[in-house]
Amino acid sequence: MIYLQFQRSPMQTRISGPRAWLAMAISLSLICLSLFLLPFVLLFGAITLGCLVLFSRVYMARQVAKFNQAQANAHQHDHTTEEPHSHVYNSVNIVRESNARETHRMRQQGRTFEHKEDEH
Repeated sequence: MIYLQFQRSPMQTRISGPRAWLAMAISLSLICLSLFLLPFVLLFGAITLGCLVLFSRVYMARQVAKFNQAQANAHQHDHTTEEPHSHVYNSVNIVRESNARETHRMRQQGRTFEHKEDEH
């Protein structure tokens, strides 16, 4: 008959027998392995991120110290010319002072809202 092909699912002939069981066993073993290894991968990622943060803090502290030292040396050698400079560039602690001024300015930008007793 012409409609014989629609009475049977084509997937039954493609995936059946020992190949189906082998594919199912392999996929289940991969899923279990990935679920077992997931905490270790996350732990490794957290440890790596922690080491990266510590290294970057130490590295940035060294770089800021070198930069401040270079600014101090430039300031000592620059006494011959009396050009008007900004207070930031004449400072020894250029990074700390600019950050302190920035945080002070950020604190002043906030808005305060009055609390109304009838609103929750």
